[in-house]
Amino acid sequence: MGPPEHGVIRCARELAFATASPVISDFEDLPIDIPIHVHFTDRLFGRTATEAADAFVSIVERHRAPVTVTLHDIPQASDGTAFEARTTCYRRVMGCVSAVVVSSMHERLLLDDIANRPIDVRVVPLPIHSATPRPGQRAAMRNVVGVLGFVYPGKGHEEVLEAMRPLDNAVDLLSIGSASPGHETMIDELTGAAEKLGRSFDSTGFVPDADLDELLRSISIPVAFHRHLSASGSINSWIAAGRRPLVPRGRYVEEIEANSPGTLWIHENSVDGLAAAMTEALDHPDRTWQQPGVVPYPTLHQAAALYSALFRERCERTIQELPDGRWVIPGNRWDLVPPVDRNPSVSVVIPYFEQQRQLELVLTALTVQSYPGSRIQVIVADDGSAIAPDVDAFRSTLDVTVVRQSDLGFRAAAARNLGASAAHGEILFFLDADTVPEPGYIAESARLLAALPDALAVGRRRHADMAGWTSSDVAEWLGGRSAGPPELKEPRWLRDGYAGSRDLLDADRRSYRYIISAVMSCTRQLFTEIGGFDESIVGYGGEDWDFAHRAYDSGAVLAHLPRAVAWHDGPEWAERTGGDRERKNLEAMTLASRITDPAARTHGLIYAVPEIVVVVNSAGHSSASLLRTVGSVLRGSDCELWLQGPDAAELRRPWGDVDPRVKHGQPNDTGRSHAVVQVHGPVLFGKYALRRMLATGADRMIVDVGGTGVVELSTSRANARAARWAAALGRTPEDVADDMFGRMHRTGVEFGLSIGEQQPNLAW
Repeated sequence: MGPPEHGVIRCARELAFATASPVISDFEDLPIDIPIHVHFTDRLFGRTATEAADAFVSIVERHRAPVTVTLHDIPQASDGTAFEARTTCYRRVMGCVSAVVVSSMHERLLLDDIANRPIDVRVVPLPIHSATPRPGQRAAMRNVVGVLGFVYPGKGHEEVLEAMRPLDNAVDLLSIGSASPGHETMIDELTGAAEKLGRSFDSTGFVPDADLDELLRSISIPVAFHRHLSASGSINSWIAAGRRPLVPRGRYVEEIEANSPGTLWIHENSVDGLAAAMTEALDHPDRTWQQPGVVPYPTLHQAAALYSALFRERCERTIQELPDGRWVIPGNRWDLVPPVDRNPSVSVVIPYFEQQRQLELVLTALTVQSYPGSRIQVIVADDGSAIAPDVDAFRSTLDVTVVRQSDLGFRAAAARNLGASAAHGEILFFLDADTVPEPGYIAESARLLAALPDALAVGRRRHADMAGWTSSDVAEWLGGRSAGPPELKEPRWLRDGYAGSRDLLDADRRSYRYIISAVMSCTRQLFTEIGGFDESIVGYGGEDWDFAHRAYDSGAVLAHLPRAVAWHDGPEWAERTGGDRERKNLEAMTLASRITDPAARTHGLIYAVPEIVVVVNSAGHSSASLLRTVGSVLRGSDCELWLQGPDAAELRRPWGDVDPRVKHGQPNDTGRSHAVVQVHGPVLFGKYALRRMLATGADRMIVDVGGTGVVELSTSRANARAARWAAALGRTPEDVADDMFGRMHRTGVEFGLSIGEQQPNLAW
């Protein structure tokens, strides 16, 4: 919306054509059932910020498909009295879209200052067209200082005139562009100010694109002294014309320099600093031209790729049917799975240690299950009781087996594995010997597991005092003929965890904490592929979190089924005192070496299983740049690094003894690490770059670093699920991963990544 010569409109159209997207300027013609992307600045959508927000919100409210937006001209304190109204406007816009794009990390930080809720914000820098070669002749040069863009307060024209005082009087000021609507009088004001200095001021008015590059190449001193700089198309236009504009040092300017080293002439952020730079530019005009080998970033094609990747993310990925009628789903969307008309065989594994009365309560509950499948197989896995459990009374209604292991301490993990080894059901249910399932427990869980082979499901564990209860009491209660036992407090941490994740539909890499083996189920196929429970875990607790963590990183889909209820006889451990709390602390220490969750680990230690495996390709590196890349990766990261490439060993040789985390060749096993990161080209990692990349929650991501470097991230979760089902679906693992997890496309400046041949200030 707005005049075609406006920078936002030109940028929007250019990106739309580059992404092969249709352009609609009249919202009355807008289809309401297709995703749309809008370029927004309040100055184009209404006479006031309030009107602009009203116009935008009305568009979104009648739209049925996702809406994303690029925000331009982010409000900042220098807006003065307009800041509050503009902030309210931008908050309203952000509040009704699915994702926001800004054109610089500087704008992202400005947005963080005004946002009142979390929002998905992406940084896609304004595209820079390929710089044209500098002309061989300077005879056609105009002896002027050029300022490109609309004339309006804050563009810097007044300050540029002031900085021109020390220059030769033959140098004049040229404004390339017209006055911004409402500021036409500034042309006369600047003309008068220039005359007082014995100079002239002229304005070209609007310059068509076809003529702009030639004009910019004729200017002696290219200047961009904007006072409210956040993202600048005019700076990019100077660069695209082959010029190296004079710009004041600041956060945004340093960001451009990080993305496109050598494209700017950076001076002190003051009128005196500009004056000194202009004097030097007159003495050394060659420095105002782009030098050979400078690669601006991003090109229009690269920016379009970032937008296209965002649009693909917003489109709903679909489930895929396996040849056997089961399904594979995108991400963790177990809610998309349609029901299947079958009742697979089930096996229930119950670890046991001298709990005869409680076991009888559980077995009684299993005899009244509503599951319509064949007779339920039950395996009682005795962890070394002095007297074997007595199950004879239940053999007539259950296919019950007892397996036993020696008493070598509390070995619940080994007992569950022993029980699973005797199971023949397609689905495995794990119940503790003191946890009584309601009649619909198995049917509720089997409904999902019959359709979704990747699912790892957890039921709802409630608590009751069953002291003195018998099998008859349980049968009467579950049959609806008597009241249940006194209910105890349900664990709040579990209840809040399930509510906050929509029953694990929004599971992330820390959701393993909400999978408890007392009410857990999965397919036998998944259990086998994960490798079962870790039998080296001896003592109270922890084996279920370790199993769930490995399952998630192996591509399992986590699901909480609140209607699959089982009742634990006794209170939650947090309600206990003394030894149980100490055992929980020991459990956490045991898990730290196995679980790559940074919240479970002590910072600074080196673990046998690193959180991240980083593979650095030596191509394009010198020995020094490779050392800088490696050093920046390892700083503050829980990772292991592998060097690859035909010259990797030779480049590494001058280092001598290096960090033992640096290895050469192909990583031998990445399955238990959370992510694999591939680094191509000289790239410097800011201290928290890897942590920020993982914090996006993306399972697959490409990060463009300037014009040369690329970093690729993929999680073990995405890799494992794609590999598991590629053959069955008749597709490549890469294609399956694209469908199941997509591929996020981001820029290095968002994470503190920069081109490795220089070291800019990436404090953000």
